[in-house]
Amino acid sequence: MKVPTTKSMVENRLVCCVFGLSAALTCVLVSSCATNREDLVRSGHITLQKHRTGKVYIAWCDLYRDEDGLIVKGVLRRRDHIGFPVRAHVNVRVMSPDGSTIQEACSKDIYVPRRVTGRSQSLKRFNVRLPEIPPCGSLIRLVASSGVS
Repeated sequence: MKVPTTKSMVENRLVCCVFGLSAALTCVLVSSCATNREDLVRSGHITLQKHRTGKVYIAWCDLYRDEDGLIVKGVLRRRDHIGFPVRAHVNVRVMSPDGSTIQEACSKDIYVPRRVTGRSQSLKRFNVRLPEIPPCGSLIRLVASSGVS
C-alpha cells in the first residue's frame, strides 16, 4: 500500500535537504580555512619572547605561517585600572639562531582602554605581518611599548 505524499511533505523534505547541504558546505569551508595556517610556536620551529615597557603588556600572542608570509597576532592589555586610553604599539624583531636581526616590523598605533574588572573590552587586538618566514630555531621578540595619549 502506497502512502500518499502531500505538497507540504515534499516542501519539508526539500527544506531539510537544502539545510543539510548548506551545513555540510559550511563545515568543509571552515575546516579548509583553518588548515591553511600553521602555528610555528606550538610545533617548536620558532621561539617567542614577550617584553613590555610602560603601562601595556601582551596578554597572549600566536604566530602563524600562511601563503603570504608570517602573521603575529595577539592581545594587548593595560596593567592599571585608572586613566584615559593609552596609545601603544608592538615592535617585532626576528633574530636568527646566531643572534643577528633578520627583519623588523611594527604594528599600527592601538588605543588600549583602562582595565575594568569583569569586562573583556579592556583587551585590544594587534596584527603584524612579516613577509619572510625565518629559519628554524629563530627567535621572535615582541615588545609592547606605550605612552600617554
